[in-house]
Amino acid sequence: MIRRNSMLSVKSFTLIEVIIAIGILAISLASLFQIIASSRARIAKAEEGWHNMHMLTQAAEYVLLHSGNSGVDSIDREFFPYRDYDVNISYEEVMDEQIADDFNSIEGQLPLELCVIELINLKTSGKETVGTLEIERIIYDDEGLEPE
Repeated sequence: MIRRNSMLSVKSFTLIEVIIAIGILAISLASLFQIIASSRARIAKAEEGWHNMHMLTQAAEYVLLHSGNSGVDSIDREFFPYRDYDVNISYEEVMDEQIADDFNSIEGQLPLELCVIELINLKTSGKETVGTLEIERIIYDDEGLEPE
């Protein structure tokens, strides 16, 4: 009877092959963790942008619902309860050059004003403006607003 050597029939990995496989696995895991970290940062930035736009929209709704031609200069904290943010509201007259030609020469055209709403982050040292919203409003004649 002939006996075969059992060690010769079993193939095994060398130490260098195992070290290379572990190195490839480590590089793959490191790149995966980097991708996860960058995606978390993008998600946080998108959430912050959404939150800022929500606050600007809330301020715009308050300004647009305010009656009268004078507009509002500030928002009551009851309607804008964000402690770390403030809103600056300013008004500018819209010049005829800024209006499209199709709408510029209409007889009886009411004048427009540009309402600029700025969202300011009070947490930063320089009180950074984190968002701006511009809304054009019609300036109504006070006489035309009174009921008969």
